[in-house]
Amino acid sequence: MLRAPRRGRERSGDAIMQTRLSTQSHADLIRSVIAGHGAGLPIDEVIRRSWSRCLTTYALDPHQSKRPNTVEHADLLARRQRIGAVLPIARIEMEGLSKLMLHSEYSIMLTDRDGVILSYVGHPNFAATARRCGFREGVVWSEQELGTNGMGTCLTTQRPIVIHRTEHFLAQNIQLTCSAAPIFDMRGQLLAALDISGASANAQTHTLALVDMAAQNVENRALLGACKDYYVLRFHRCAEFVSTPGEGVVAFDEQGTIMGANRSALELLRFRDHQALCGQRVDRVFETSLAALLQLAARHRFRPEPLPSPAGRRPWFAMVQAPVEPQRRVMPAAGTAPGSPQTPEPDPLQCLHSSDPVMQQSVGVLRRVVDRDISVLLLGETGTGKGYCARAIHAASRRAEKAFLSVNCGAIPEPLIESELFGHKPGAFTGAARDGSMGRILQANGGTLFLDEIGDMPLPLQARLLNVIEDREVLPLGGTKPIPVDVRIISATQHDPVELIAKGQFRDDLYYRLNGITVRMPPVRQRADIPDLIRKLVRTEAGAESAIDIEIALIERLARYSWPGNVRQLRNVVRTMLALRSTNDLTLADFNESWLAGATRTEEPTLESGRPVEADVENVLSSAECDALRRTLEAFHWNISAAASRLHLSRRTLYRKMHRHGLVRRAPPNGPADAG
Repeated sequence: MLRAPRRGRERSGDAIMQTRLSTQSHADLIRSVIAGHGAGLPIDEVIRRSWSRCLTTYALDPHQSKRPNTVEHADLLARRQRIGAVLPIARIEMEGLSKLMLHSEYSIMLTDRDGVILSYVGHPNFAATARRCGFREGVVWSEQELGTNGMGTCLTTQRPIVIHRTEHFLAQNIQLTCSAAPIFDMRGQLLAALDISGASANAQTHTLALVDMAAQNVENRALLGACKDYYVLRFHRCAEFVSTPGEGVVAFDEQGTIMGANRSALELLRFRDHQALCGQRVDRVFETSLAALLQLAARHRFRPEPLPSPAGRRPWFAMVQAPVEPQRRVMPAAGTAPGSPQTPEPDPLQCLHSSDPVMQQSVGVLRRVVDRDISVLLLGETGTGKGYCARAIHAASRRAEKAFLSVNCGAIPEPLIESELFGHKPGAFTGAARDGSMGRILQANGGTLFLDEIGDMPLPLQARLLNVIEDREVLPLGGTKPIPVDVRIISATQHDPVELIAKGQFRDDLYYRLNGITVRMPPVRQRADIPDLIRKLVRTEAGAESAIDIEIALIERLARYSWPGNVRQLRNVVRTMLALRSTNDLTLADFNESWLAGATRTEEPTLESGRPVEADVENVLSSAECDALRRTLEAFHWNISAAASRLHLSRRTLYRKMHRHGLVRRAPPNGPADAG
């Protein structure tokens, strides 16, 4: 549990310290205190331990003139992105603090958990001192870099703290007084620190109180924003304190499991830390029924109400907010063009639901790990939907509002894949972009990186990828400073990784790191739900405008085929049938056997002339679509509007298909053609 903030020093303590400094140097004082000879000095034990770390662990010299280390601009941007909504919320609090300190010379700073200053607000009269001290965005103020200081020691101890003048480890900072408070997420993980620093001669306890209150305001507002997928219980023993900074906030799911809380909730409920509270049943913690809490949420009241409680117990006053269905739950259906209107789907993983036992088991596993820091490895033949599954995992996770980046490791030329993944600095190699490149890993920072065909990644890059996963940092080509990164890795391959390892084509240590959870996507020929899969694809491809009925005889015919191209091939056949249909009923008459390359067997396809049968099927389907489009266009004398209406396509889609197949009406001998 967080200890209470350490308050200021008495003026007599400052006088004793200054007297001691007059007879010995700052460095001598620190060494004397660490050696145990400073028993008469008013030095807090927290400061003693910090000085000891600086001297023995970090090997810092108190008299060393240390220039602050600054991260690169791309690194700073990545850190700001990683901290997410906390940054704009904290900025508002920082502006509010600046108004309260109009008559003081100060700097107000927000750092990330590594001590890098992400945002700065300062008084103009303090600007020169701030620049000299290194109070600017991008500078690292960790304890390891600059010794005992407000920001760094606050992050190390994870508690509010004042570092007053000679309590700084480096002599170059002893003119400063710094007050800092930590900022935690809903599960008690350290996110950032908020700091007010100035050149005050006194350790002002009210400044620490202000910054600590501001830090808790940031926590509370960030928590409320992060809990839109959960029920949020806001409570206090006094009704008038609900919706104030002192309120307790607890987030719980539909089953009543507590998923997160703020610090006030820990104090009010008397739990020592987040780990002790999270995972508990909310109805047991509050000694009331889950049904009563859910009913309170359903009433949408904006005033706190007393919760039912055992006889003789003082009741809690509370409001309960129901989950808000976020926009990020809208996921494009398979094969739908990006940007087209979609119907919100409550559960993105529902798109993978099927009656097939293997798929049911896989979806069940994914639901349990979707928000865990566990790598997912998708195995399956080409066309089984591994990429679609990866997108569903991302959309169902708390990273959904961040980027989803997909990289096909087998499609990028080997000389380019390193810079594609890790990025590069300007001039890092011949042909490098003039301004450099961030790389896919950094672009996915905070989100998900999908590495398709991971088995085709060159061995040297496998070692670099392993370092990224282990160390959580990226070193761009030509760079000298690693950049921290927070990204979830989902990988996929159609090969057997164990066989690749045996052949020396894949690193076993990388495989074990990627293989947190393995999900096998079954080929269509092995699925027990082929009729349902066909109906689902028809509904998806037809869209919301058309209600399509499909004949049982057609379903049985399609189910007899082995589908070497799996779902991808089946989808293409469905698309072709829908494009060429004349009614809203799909029958055997709408199906052409030539689309299956004349193959009616149900056994597995073989490779012919070194090419998969799937490729031949794709060519046949493409040729069939081209012929159908040409016949329809000719029937309507190349009137685009009429042909598009007949094919149930938009003019734009028809133009796109014509361009893809190279369909152009040739001008007749007597004059130009009218394309309609």
